[in-house]
Amino acid sequence: MKSEKIALSLEDVSRIDTAGALLIRKYFPGADMRLSEQQKKLFAFLPDKTQNSPAEKSGNLKSYITDIGRSITGWLQFLYQVIAYTGEVATKFGGSILHPSRFRFAAIVRHIDETGLRALPIIGLLGFLMSMVVSYQAAIQLQKFGASIFTIDLTVISLLREMGVLITAIMIAGRSGSAFAAEIGVMKLREEVDALRTMGIDPVETLVLPRVIALLITLPLLTFFANMLGLVGGAVMAQTFLDIPLNQYIARVEYAATPTMFLVGMIKAPVFAFLIAIICTYQGMNVTGSAESVGRLTTVAVVQSIFIVLLVNALFSILFANLGI
Repeated sequence: MKSEKIALSLEDVSRIDTAGALLIRKYFPGADMRLSEQQKKLFAFLPDKTQNSPAEKSGNLKSYITDIGRSITGWLQFLYQVIAYTGEVATKFGGSILHPSRFRFAAIVRHIDETGLRALPIIGLLGFLMSMVVSYQAAIQLQKFGASIFTIDLTVISLLREMGVLITAIMIAGRSGSAFAAEIGVMKLREEVDALRTMGIDPVETLVLPRVIALLITLPLLTFFANMLGLVGGAVMAQTFLDIPLNQYIARVEYAATPTMFLVGMIKAPVFAFLIAIICTYQGMNVTGSAESVGRLTTVAVVQSIFIVLLVNALFSILFANLGI
């Protein structure tokens, strides 16, 4: 049975608002409506129901391949822009080396204080607690085999090679990296960066370079500090849980902590510092529009910097393994 088209006569309706018109369109789609001139203007004002509705994904193979292609293209574009930005920062750094008066030492010292000295308590606490946790978990397993003394070796190796620098870099990315992105983003939003360009001052040289240099100085020092506090935490666990005297613990640490092992962790620190500073300042310089952009790009900066740190750390591990270090 063929359905008949509904006809609605609204000419005698004295008053109708937007909500009523939307309900009529919703429950009587495609109806033949007889409207007054004022009602025609009201219905013409309503948006088409097909507008502003999210496009349904077809769910076929073509759409999946398209999404993957867009993601890969976005990452390649991001990588290209970051490399270009890194080259610009390196150029400004080289120019400052040739003309040392262009270094903004006051800004560098301020950022060293903010990213380094003020971060000492939290970094030291993390190193201390992390070492205690690793020692405790290792001791529980090694005690089953009567090899409790090797708990110290495991703690020292994991702390100096991987955990110390990695935890420090992740904490600095969340603490100082987010501050870099937010500070520069707010300045960009308030057009202070454009004002610097108008006055003939290079924003990269003024805002970015001091932060990069400061983080290159502070992250290795914070890593060393975290390693030392981690060894103290391991000593506390060795004495309280394993009943290992302090002199025996120190002797075992001297045996396990070779200079090569120490340098393996410390070499990573400036690399991680450079990556964190570049990515976070890059996202800060890309802020546009509104305060929502500041929050979004600050989050993106922290996530991307932590992801890059973990990725580069994995590459370092593969490289050192192939070199037999």
